[in-house]
Amino acid sequence: MQDYHAFILDLDGVIYRGDRLLPGAREFISWADDTRRKLIFLSNNSFATPDEVTAKLARLGAPHPEGRVLTSGAAAARQIAARHPGGSVFVLGVASVERMVEAEGLRAVWREGMYGPPPDALLVGLDFNLSYDRLRRGLRAILAGADFIAVNRDPTLPVEDGLNPGTGSIVAALEYASGRTAEIVGKPAPGMMFEALREMGAEASETLVVGDGLELDIVAGHAAGIDAALVLSGMNTRAQAEAATGPSKPDLIFGGIGDLLAALQES
Repeated sequence: MQDYHAFILDLDGVIYRGDRLLPGAREFISWADDTRRKLIFLSNNSFATPDEVTAKLARLGAPHPEGRVLTSGAAAARQIAARHPGGSVFVLGVASVERMVEAEGLRAVWREGMYGPPPDALLVGLDFNLSYDRLRRGLRAILAGADFIAVNRDPTLPVEDGLNPGTGSIVAALEYASGRTAEIVGKPAPGMMFEALREMGAEASETLVVGDGLELDIVAGHAAGIDAALVLSGMNTRAQAEAATGPSKPDLIFGGIGDLLAALQES
């Protein structure tokens, strides 16, 4: 436990649930700051900006969240900007994803129709205004050679009264139509983990991923070569964790982030 000097923390189910901080979250963040550990908060949310997530953390009482939030949308925009500096992107998603793209010096194009040359990349997120025309523009961008990038492959979006179609349902439609497979940036793909390491200036060997989902957080951490701990305050149970095999098997299991903090303080 003493070897961990950096932490990649999932949010929903680890730090908060809905609109309340989970037990031990505030204390863990304060301990990390007091002991000069590095940490970053990760969200697979395909439409919230880092500033919006930061504001929520501050409102819930998390200490000093500023500059320590990475979302899948922001990570995807950075990946495109690294590949196509100043390039053009058709965003099949909400306006906040367009803002993240533009914050990286990229140009959001084809907003109203297919005007001008094909974009350098298509970025697919959760699109609440999805229409046949927007789907058509996405397909045409792919067929014209645009990079096909998606923030995640979540098949559904949990809401208060059930499930809605998720980003993955849009991605699947475009993959089926184009015959191409999307590059996924969010969990369980490792892209966001690599971006988190770069942002913290940390090595994989000194970092621990902390998440509540075996098939998302644990798989993503292991895909990036990072140890991964499961907390039982979210998606999965201890029985599921102990039965897991391969990349979804956690290296460590804790009841919650408060229990992880206790183990770190005792080591």
